[in-house]
Amino acid sequence: MQDKSQARHRYSHSNSQGLYSVRDNPGYEIKSHTLNKFLFLVMPVLMTAVFIAGCVLGYIDYQNTAARSKSILSENEDYISPEDELRLYRVVNIANPLDRAYVPSTVVVGGAEVDRLIANPLKKMIAAAAKQGVVLSVKYGYVSYDEQHRLYEDFVEFLLSTGKYTQVRAESTANRVICDSGNSERQLGLLVEFDTDNKGEFDKTGAYQWLIRNAKEYGFVQRYTKSGEQASAMDRDFTLWRFVGRQNAVLAEKLGLDFNDLVDYVKKEYYSE
Repeated sequence: MQDKSQARHRYSHSNSQGLYSVRDNPGYEIKSHTLNKFLFLVMPVLMTAVFIAGCVLGYIDYQNTAARSKSILSENEDYISPEDELRLYRVVNIANPLDRAYVPSTVVVGGAEVDRLIANPLKKMIAAAAKQGVVLSVKYGYVSYDEQHRLYEDFVEFLLSTGKYTQVRAESTANRVICDSGNSERQLGLLVEFDTDNKGEFDKTGAYQWLIRNAKEYGFVQRYTKSGEQASAMDRDFTLWRFVGRQNAVLAEKLGLDFNDLVDYVKKEYYSE
């Protein structure tokens, strides 16, 4: 009995003095509570700070990459921005007129004002033709709202002077050939009219044949064609060429598309939701 009592005593003594857990330390709960409170308050702040820092660094990297890409593209003189590209597909007619306030940023090429967007391609095309002995003489580029009205009225007067037209018929014919102000794509500055000494026979000149073979390489297409007369409500005109960009011009020839068909195709393929 004494041995068992001593054994119990030894076990009790050991348990209270030597075999206790750290959790039995009265200071443990205080330290643990303080640590948990610290982690509870600080960790969310640290995680948020890390997340924000990651977002900021990611954004900075994105901006730098975009800036580098834009710089590289802008150094290409034929680069067309997304905003400018949309202007390439703008159709102007009686149903989609321009107002007097529309004035593009222009430069002079070949003696005519043109939208700055087509300046370099037009210069290159004229120079390339000249190297092959072909003269591309630019008669008109950008035409202002008021100047277009003057051209329209002059043409109406010319038709009336022939004695073959009534006022109504003269105006109707003029609207299919030259259009009144606001209804002409000349005001865009993206349309170029080439001149020739062979009045009314530009299609029989070397200049026209050269354009048919090569204009697409510089981004130009014949604006008013026989196949597009119904859609454009304009008579075919061999002298008027519209800039659409090289890729689009090559595509138009490959698929056999006139300007209106090309615009419909591009909008459907790349801009429809």
